Amino acid sequence: MFEFQPTAIVWDLDGTLVDSAPDLASALNAVLDKRGFFNHSITTVRTMIGNGVPKLVERGFNAVGIRPDAGQLDELVEMFTTEYVACATDQTRPYPMVVEVLDQIREMNIPMGVCTNKPEALSRQILDGLGLSSYFDSVIGGDSTPSRKPDPLPLLTCLKELVATPELSLMIGDSTVDVNAARAAGVGVCVVPWGYRAVPVEELGADLVLHDLAGLPGLLRDAGQKLQQTAH
Repeated sequence: MFEFQPTAIVWDLDGTLVDSAPDLASALNAVLDKRGFFNHSITTVRTMIGNGVPKLVERGFNAVGIRPDAGQLDELVEMFTTEYVACATDQTRPYPMVVEVLDQIREMNIPMGVCTNKPEALSRQILDGLGLSSYFDSVIGGDSTPSRKPDPLPLLTCLKELVATPELSLMIGDSTVDVNAARAAGVGVCVVPWGYRAVPVEELGADLVLHDLAGLPGLLRDAGQKLQQTAH
């Protein structure tokens, strides 16, 4: 898969590093409750995640027959954020093998960042709360730059902070948004089979599906060894 060992790795957050759907569903349903609407199941909310908090709230209200205008949506997003800050790490957990893999990659001295459409402050709150912050030298959220993924700007900004070039870097995500952002930025991209998306993982168009995340460090080491052999 890897013709070179990446000089930097950028991870998506929700649906890639952590399963945040339960807490996102709690916050969304709390806002729906306050407005007198029925709740959504976690399974339903999983299909709404992606493209940032405003889009999640909009999709949640669209599903109960409400089409909020811009002003109403801003108010609902503010309500959601208040609820979410209070519960963001109640049920959110890293996916299996994430911590172990991050440990191994850090030992390989490959700098890592997070590029997510979740607001930066909330992203940092989750990383801090789950003890993951120390792995990442850059955290770019949906409000860190003027545009969100799939626009390449957030990913390129993250790579700039990591002092890495796109062609020698790797993005790991779980959705079309991540793949399209990586392609637009000229970055190689892998996807994980869990996470939040509307199409099968094999149809995302990534360079590789990481069915076994535990195998990633081995792939990176093999690529590094091949590079050394080529150099000699």
